[in-house]
Amino acid sequence: MRTKVLIMDEVSMVDGDLFDKLEQIARTIRNNGRPFGGIQLVITGDFFQLPPVPETGKPAKFAFDAGTWTTSIEHTIGLHHVFRQKDPVFANMLNEMREGRLTQESITRFKQLERPLPQADENIEATELFPTRQEVDRANNVRMAQLHGTTFTFDARDGGTITNKEQRDRLLQSCMVPEQVHLKKGAQVMLVKNMDDQLVNGSLGKVIGFMTEPMFTIYKEHEEDLLNGDGASEAAMKTEQMKMGLGLNTAQVYPLVRFANADGTTRDLLTKREEWKVELPNGEVQASRSQIPLILAWALSIHKAQGQTLERVRVDLGKVFEKGQAYVALSRATSMAGLQILRFDARKVIAHEKVRLFYAGLERAEAVEGREKVARKGILGKVQAQGQGGKV
Repeated sequence: MRTKVLIMDEVSMVDGDLFDKLEQIARTIRNNGRPFGGIQLVITGDFFQLPPVPETGKPAKFAFDAGTWTTSIEHTIGLHHVFRQKDPVFANMLNEMREGRLTQESITRFKQLERPLPQADENIEATELFPTRQEVDRANNVRMAQLHGTTFTFDARDGGTITNKEQRDRLLQSCMVPEQVHLKKGAQVMLVKNMDDQLVNGSLGKVIGFMTEPMFTIYKEHEEDLLNGDGASEAAMKTEQMKMGLGLNTAQVYPLVRFANADGTTRDLLTKREEWKVELPNGEVQASRSQIPLILAWALSIHKAQGQTLERVRVDLGKVFEKGQAYVALSRATSMAGLQILRFDARKVIAHEKVRLFYAGLERAEAVEGREKVARKGILGKVQAQGQGGKV
């Protein structure tokens, strides 16, 4: 096993028992008694966000509760600069919510955000966040049913050395895309894989059509002519459509999605299949899934939205039930102007007491380390000054 560095993101959702098992597996595979078999760990995340999902009847066990946490983590660095929210007032409100300690001023401001959001120019609607997957599916299905036109269904192509479907599906749970994706023209979707610097995991768009790659080639070359009603370009496109309708063109049909860029421009992408893999250290692919990298995005689960940035978001806080859910949901928004909060209830803003104690311990350790650094600098300066015959 040649791995030198293991990166764990969103560590708040990593179960403590899983952390211990990973540490043991790493030592065993590498035949090395050092923590994680000598692999360097880079762990990022915020324990005030969503906790691990425990087994029924068991309390949540955070990664820092793991027996091997203290031996595996040598250095902790607190990152305090907020990049998602530019407004310092909003950032401070969210930080209060993060710790579960809201001032009356912040409560009043949050309640004022119940007003409706104006429609955006790019026609991307505010994404609704729900606590459960069932609520998400219900909301997305209602919106799909309101659209006219044909439903296109995209089936995943699964593979890998594990042939047991139940075991393979468990491994593929982390790949974000389902076995079947149902889309119509006009559906609001989210990209769930990085394509390039602009189109990344979390980019929102709308399906504006379905076409084959030959049709998309004509579309790209003659987009302006087609929009202006050029006869030759329309004829070429209709020929391809006729071939597809008669079964003469066997090329796969894909969704054409118009994505909204951060700078206000749009970009059209024929969204073809991408692949997700679960591999062993020796390169064996245990499970793989080939699927279009899109999910419906009128609504998302708070769990799936963790880590995402949303320009326009609507949250019903009356439905949240887990510690950290309210904070994660509201902190997806980049500004108060793009956030609508329904049924704000300060009692729903809860931080896990165990997490509070963990961070309080880190702050005390940082303070002690800071004082020790100052003391060391003072001693060093005194020694240098004495060596030069000066006074301190």
